[in-house]
Amino acid sequence: MAALYLAVAIPWTFFSDLAVDLLLDRPVLHAAAVIVKDWLFVLASAWLLYLALKREIGASRETMDRLRKSRQEFLDILDAMPVGVALANGHSIEYININFSERFGYSLDEIPTDAQWFLLAYPNSDYRKEVIALWQDEVKRLGQPGAPVRPLEVKVVCKNGQIQHVIINTQMINNRIVVIFTDITEREHLHNELVKMQKLESIGALAGGIAHDFNNILTGIMGNLSYARTVLEPAHAARRTLDMAEKATRRATELTRQLLTFAQGGGPVKNVTAVRPLIDEAAAMMLRKTEVRAEIQVEGAVRSIEADAGQMAQVLNNVIANAVQAMPNGGAIRISADNARLEAGNTLALPVGDYVRIAVVDEGVGIPEAIKGRIFDPFFTTKATASGLGLPAAYSIVSRHGGHIGVESAAGAGAICTILLPATDKALPEGASLPPADERAASGQRKHSILVMDDEVIIRNLAATMLKHLGYEARACADGGEAVRLYAEAMAQGAPYSAVLMDLTVPGNMGGLEAANQILALDAGARLIVSSGYSHDPVMEAYQNHGFAGVLVKPYAMTNLQKSLDELFAAAPH
Repeated sequence: MAALYLAVAIPWTFFSDLAVDLLLDRPVLHAAAVIVKDWLFVLASAWLLYLALKREIGASRETMDRLRKSRQEFLDILDAMPVGVALANGHSIEYININFSERFGYSLDEIPTDAQWFLLAYPNSDYRKEVIALWQDEVKRLGQPGAPVRPLEVKVVCKNGQIQHVIINTQMINNRIVVIFTDITEREHLHNELVKMQKLESIGALAGGIAHDFNNILTGIMGNLSYARTVLEPAHAARRTLDMAEKATRRATELTRQLLTFAQGGGPVKNVTAVRPLIDEAAAMMLRKTEVRAEIQVEGAVRSIEADAGQMAQVLNNVIANAVQAMPNGGAIRISADNARLEAGNTLALPVGDYVRIAVVDEGVGIPEAIKGRIFDPFFTTKATASGLGLPAAYSIVSRHGGHIGVESAAGAGAICTILLPATDKALPEGASLPPADERAASGQRKHSILVMDDEVIIRNLAATMLKHLGYEARACADGGEAVRLYAEAMAQGAPYSAVLMDLTVPGNMGGLEAANQILALDAGARLIVSSGYSHDPVMEAYQNHGFAGVLVKPYAMTNLQKSLDELFAAAPH
C-alpha cells in the first residue's frame, strides 16, 4: 500500500506544479491554484490512506477469525478426548476440559488454583503432602532439557466422595503446564478381580487335596466317637465328653467344607430357587442369640435364581456373620433384594442380562482402607478365632454361579455387601420331601450284606464295625479291583451283596467309579453308594449319572451311614 501511495503522490506533485506554472501566470490565481492543488493532494492522500487501512483491518479480522476458529477447534478436540485435561499458568488453572469436570465433578470456578485443587482432590493431609511433593519434583524436571516425563499414579477424591485411581502425565508448553488425567479405576478393578480369582484357583488345588485327606481322618474320628457313644450306657460319665469331642469334630468338618469350596473340578448343583427363603433362613440362623436384629425388604416381583441352595446359604451365612461381628454393641442389619439389569461394558465384567441383587448393610465399625483390598484373600482375618475363609468362600461360590460379590466400606461407617446373581424365568419346582429315615431298632431287623471298599484301613474297618452294630453283614476291601472280584464271587455263590459302599478315590489303584462300571456290567441291579471326602467332585454332585444309587459324604457318623442305607433300601427294596 505504501508503494501505491508513492506511485500516485510523486507524479501528482510533479505534474500539478507544472500545470500551475504554465497555465496560471497571475499571482492571485496562482495562489488559489496552489491551495487547490494542496487540498486535492491531501484528499487523495487521505483516500489512499483510508483504502490502505480498510484493507489492513480486513486482513486482521480474517486472521482473528481464523485464530478464534482454530482455538475453538482445539478446545473441541480437548473436550472430545477420553481423558481429563487441565491447563495451568503458574499456580492458576486456566482451563479444564469436559471429561475432567464430568469425571471428577469439579468446575473451573471451584479450582481456580492448584492449591485449591490439591485441597479438594486429596483431603487427607498426609497423602496431599506426598502428592504435592511428587508434583513439585515433576515440575522441576520439566525445566531440565531432555528430562523424561514420568507419570504419577494417584488416587483422586471426586466431588461426590468417590475415589478414582488415575495416572497423571505432565508436559510444559510455552511456560504453561498441561496435565492429563487418565482414569484407570475400572482397569484396576478388573485387574484386582483377576488376581483374586488366580489366588483362589491356586489355593484351590492345594485345598482340595488337603480337605480330602483331612476328611478321611475326620471320618475315622467322628465314626469312632459316634460308635463309642452308641455302645455306652445313656448314664455313662464318658458320654458328655464324647458329645463335646463330636461337636469339635463337626467344627473341623465345617472348616474342610469351606476349604473344598476353593477346590477345582466341581461346580454347584443348581436348581431354581427363590431368594426370600434363603435370606429368611440365613438371618434367623445367624442372628439367633445376638443383639442384632434384621430388617428384611424383598421386592414382591424379585425374580428367582438358579443356584445350589446349600452353597448360597453358606454365602449368606458368612456375610451376615461378618456383619454381626462388626456390631458388638448390637443394632440392625438391613437385608434387601431386588431386580437389576447389567449392560455391556459394565465394571463388574459380567455378561449383559438380568440379575438379582442382594444387599446386606450393617451399622458396624467398617473396614479400614489399609485392609479393604485383602478381605477376599484366603486365610486373611483380623479376628483371633476366625479361619479367614468366610468371605473367600463366598466369593468363590458366587463366581461359580456366574455372579459377583463386592464390599463397600469405610472405617467407622459400616459396610455394604452386594451380591449379584443371574436371574431366571424358569418356574420354581413343586415341593418335595425325602422319605423318612428308618427308625427301626439296630439289631435283628436287617438281613442285608454290605461290601465296603476304602483304601484307608481305619475307615473300612470302622464302617464294617458300625454296619455290624446296625445289624448288617459286612465285608471290607482296600480297592476297586478287589471289590469287583468279591462281588463276582458272591454272585457266583448266589448271594450277591445287597449294597456296596465305595470310596471314590484310591491312589495308585482302581477307584470307585471304574469299579462301579465293572460291577454294573456284572449286575445291572447292583446298588452302589459312592463315598468321598471331596464333596464337590462332579461324580459326587451328579452321582446318579454315574450309576450310583446313593451318596455318603465324608466325614460321616453312624447315624449318617444308617440314614443312607435306609433311604437306599426304602427307594428300591431288594
